[in-house]
Amino acid sequence: MKTKKDFFNNLADNWDNEDSVIPEKYRKIILEANIKKGQNILDVGTGTGILIPYILEKEREIDIFAIDCAEQMIEKLKEKQFPLNVMPFVMDIKDTSFEDNFFDRVLVNSCYPHFDDKPSILKEIHRLLKKDGLLIISHPTGRDAVNELHKTRHPLIQKDIIQDILCIKDFIEPLGFNLIKGIDEDDFFLAVFVKKP
Repeated sequence: MKTKKDFFNNLADNWDNEDSVIPEKYRKIILEANIKKGQNILDVGTGTGILIPYILEKEREIDIFAIDCAEQMIEKLKEKQFPLNVMPFVMDIKDTSFEDNFFDRVLVNSCYPHFDDKPSILKEIHRLLKKDGLLIISHPTGRDAVNELHKTRHPLIQKDIIQDILCIKDFIEPLGFNLIKGIDEDDFFLAVFVKKP
């Protein structure tokens, strides 16, 4: 195992079985994303598509583009046979093929700490978002739980920690976003940014 991609490919078979997050936390993420009919949604680091049922529960008349660099995760997602408005792609968020100003919402659930080149990725997300589009970064188990897990799980991810809201705000806002909501509770983390004009 040499890369993070290899690491997550190796986890794909048991990914859903290891998910201990209660559904209400996923629903809370989707509620904060304020998804509306007719929107284009980008689910970054979708894994096996854990968020997708909750997005569809909230609004079915949307297009969901689900991307992950780990092809085994995408294969597991495809096995779930989501409706045709869910489109999976093996793709790295650092360099996508989507048009400028295409997405209304970009969801980054449980993967932000794993981004190795955050400035480049955030620049790409900024390019992809429409005017007033939202970037939602979430960790439904909470920041401390994520950081402890990563420190002990594997050397490839032990430095992949999520910082507090203020640090994330100070890092992301100069890259073309404004923080509009932050939640940093013991068992739930969420930051919502709007694209600057």
